Amino acid sequence: MVLAGLSSLVPSMAQNAQNPQRLRARVAAPTIKNGRPTDIYILSSNGPTVQFVESRESQEVLQQMASAFKTLYIFETDDFVDAKVAMENRKYQEARNKFHALVNKYASTLSIKDSLSARAAVYELECAMRMMDWAGVKGLAAKFPVRGANLSPSVQNDLEVAKIMALIPDKDWNGVKSRAGSFLATKKNATRLQQARMKYALGAAAMVAQDWNKALDYFAEALVLLHGSDEELASACVARSLDAYLRMPDVVKFFENPVVSSAVESRKNNPEAVIPDSRLKSRPAPVKEAAALYRLHELMFPDRKLPAKYDGFAVSYKHPAAVAPAKAPDQAPAQPQKKQ
Repeated sequence: MVLAGLSSLVPSMAQNAQNPQRLRARVAAPTIKNGRPTDIYILSSNGPTVQFVESRESQEVLQQMASAFKTLYIFETDDFVDAKVAMENRKYQEARNKFHALVNKYASTLSIKDSLSARAAVYELECAMRMMDWAGVKGLAAKFPVRGANLSPSVQNDLEVAKIMALIPDKDWNGVKSRAGSFLATKKNATRLQQARMKYALGAAAMVAQDWNKALDYFAEALVLLHGSDEELASACVARSLDAYLRMPDVVKFFENPVVSSAVESRKNNPEAVIPDSRLKSRPAPVKEAAALYRLHELMFPDRKLPAKYDGFAVSYKHPAAVAPAKAPDQAPAQPQKKQ
């Protein structure tokens, strides 16, 4: 039965609807069930119209303007959930491949706002961002298949952030500084993760300019903003900060000391090796800061070992547990109170 306000497709198109995937969706529209929320099964979308059937078994294909739906939500399929699980487990390359396949698999519904294909494209881009594959991000952002009008304001910001991060492989540092700075100044509704990514990009630009202190500030701000939301980027913020410290004259001079070199060599066989207390007390401020940052990384990411080039900082930090507690002074035994 053709519902009022809907149009039925020609028989040839109805025949072609026997086999295509049918995506369950919850909708509300005045022309369907008197506007009450109900489930339909979407076949495809063609520009402003949506083609669907009323049940999984129905062969009568209906179509309606997408704008006529007050609400339209397509439920996630098993393969979509599988890709999300891979992403949640930080298997980003696996998830990225699966989302890419889903973008193509459900491409016939791409013009529908918040379609599975559109969601898959967003998640695919996010996986590339989590992998810090900036060249890959550049390619995905340049060919992003979803119209801006079909994206939420937050996802529109995500896409803008991705396009700014895509300047990194091109080494367009002036572009990074200009656009990241503008984003932070104007996007007052930006999420902490979006802000953190912009701070990281600005830190990378400061590193190229050899402005080590400014780079440290940006990476520190990014680390605070992340608050555990992106482990890959947080670890990178620490590593890039340590790179900045390695280039400071006081640090270079300190690491040239044979005592420090000897401790670094000892660390190969003894991970607990540290420099003597006399050298610990004479550490310049940048070494103290970097050593504490190295220790912070160990605490935050115990499964992520930092490269050996930072071992000088590792041996320049003495864990408080390794310091023997001060011995309490001996006390005379308590005297029994005299009876009154």
